[in-house]
Amino acid sequence: MDAMTDALTRPSRARSRPVARAVGWLSAISALGAALLSIGHLGVEVPLVSALGPGGDGVVPVAAGIFAVGALLYAAVAWGAFAGARWAWTAGVAVNVLALLGGVREYRGIASAVALALALAALVLLLVPCGRRELRR
Repeated sequence: MDAMTDALTRPSRARSRPVARAVGWLSAISALGAALLSIGHLGVEVPLVSALGPGGDGVVPVAAGIFAVGALLYAAVAWGAFAGARWAWTAGVAVNVLALLGGVREYRGIASAVALALALAALVLLLVPCGRRELRR
């Protein structure tokens, strides 16, 4: 069997890890959302995000910084989940628990509800047996 046939018939690592891929996509979406919220809290009008939030055009540097850190953490979890890094499970659980706690504590409407739903979905996927198996091996 030549290398091309072998590559086409053998399942790829990404296709054989659907939960890790789902966690990666949920984390990437959360990273994008957190980045947009960070920009919005710097006083920049972000069309869809600004319409969903509580309103106001004031600059809130502390919130912008927190969302920027969150975006970086979610991006790292997404990268780790897609790459199959063993630390992605631990990081994913920690980041999503923090997001749930922060989202409940500082609930601000539909944007918070979306963030909570994404974090809860990712956390459930991480905690089910197949999620632990895929991301901890």
